[in-house]
Amino acid sequence: MLKRAYDWCVSYASHPAAPWLLFALTFVESSVSPLPPIPLLLPMCIARPDRAWFYAGVCSLGAVLGGYLGYAIGALLYDSVGSWLIGIYGLQDKAAQLISTSQDYWFWVLVTKGLTPIPFKIVTIMSGFLHFDIWKFTVGMVVSRVTFFMMIALALRFYGDDIRIFIEKHLPLVALALLVVVVGGFFVLPLVL
Repeated sequence: MLKRAYDWCVSYASHPAAPWLLFALTFVESSVSPLPPIPLLLPMCIARPDRAWFYAGVCSLGAVLGGYLGYAIGALLYDSVGSWLIGIYGLQDKAAQLISTSQDYWFWVLVTKGLTPIPFKIVTIMSGFLHFDIWKFTVGMVVSRVTFFMMIALALRFYGDDIRIFIEKHLPLVALALLVVVVGGFFVLPLVL
């Protein structure tokens, strides 16, 4: 089943709707969804290494625009939707503490979290909740998410064949590692925020 899913992602990379799906997945990952775009981005870049930069740009744009939705949820809907999402990740107690201490260092929290696979939506929602300066928020998002996705594209552009061979040879291990990173990010997040 895992192999079929991987093969579908690789074959879907050439589909005209693939970039739109990648954009949508990245957009919702930055605001409401726990599903990262990496499981789709990797096979797409492996199947089409000549389009790796384009796919990274699609992810970057989706992440930044989705980040604004996350910010709006935090700023305008925190008492309902935002607190529910923060509650899912067990960060309710940290929220009040962050309001009083965050303005001095929040930019660096935003950049650091944006460079990792830790769920980015938490940082975007909290940025809105903290009423963090929108210009600093924009700069932090652009710097971190563009860098994150371009680093992935760079690796896949130049080492795509080696990475593809490794992934196909060790697909269950790679899938497990990705699952650990995604799920583990939810458990690590309360420790680092």
